[in-house]
Amino acid sequence: KFDSRTEQALSCILENDREVLKWLRPAPNQFRIYWSHNSKLYEPDFVAETADCIYLIEAKAVNAIDMTEIQAKAQAALKYCKYATEYTAEHGGKPWKYVLIPHDQVTKTSSFRGVVAPNILG
Repeated sequence: KFDSRTEQALSCILENDREVLKWLRPAPNQFRIYWSHNSKLYEPDFVAETADCIYLIEAKAVNAIDMTEIQAKAQAALKYCKYATEYTAEHGGKPWKYVLIPHDQVTKTSSFRGVVAPNILG
């Protein structure tokens, strides 16, 4: 089940691109990413792992990306990725990056790198 056609197309990219080693749709409460003064919980759409990085991925409508709520969630996710990267660096793991992808950049024929690289935040 997907919340949008964009998420469904993105899942096809994650499933079929050889660069992606593993991916998942987080279960409820799987990640503890808080925003709005730690009063609300944010759950990214996807998590994907490549040979050199782990990505938290969110797809949004182009006209929603600049909304205050979306930007607040993005800031919380960036903070989470910073702490996760610091932890994994000490333990031989991969860096974490947050990706906010406009819906109009996702098609089933897109490559993972083509969709992710221009949209990495931080």
